[in-house]
Amino acid sequence: MGSIKNISIMLAVFLSLCAVVVKVSNIDARYAKAAEVAMIAERLDNKIIQDRMDNIQERLWRMEDVWGERFSVQTNRIHDTLEELIHFMHEEARDMFRRLQKDYAALEKELEDDD
Repeated sequence: MGSIKNISIMLAVFLSLCAVVVKVSNIDARYAKAAEVAMIAERLDNKIIQDRMDNIQERLWRMEDVWGERFSVQTNRIHDTLEELIHFMHEEARDMFRRLQKDYAALEKELEDDD
């Protein structure tokens, strides 16, 4: 009777350990698959972006083929105009920042004088 009880206890412990090992391996597999899915999603996003870039490049080449030198000259003019605009906006922003600094300094001085 005692040996049957011991065997049943050992069997229960063994089955419990097996259940724990199976559960741990399932959890590990689930999270490993989640990492793989995230990596595949990132690769897919990169592929979509690369396809868009390739499509834009193809369109540019087609436009160059159709329009020839006129397309290149016009593109250079647009690029130069955009550079000038960016430079102008940068200077304007710098001037506005300087004016704001002066106004802020004047306000600080007024506040100090009021105290």
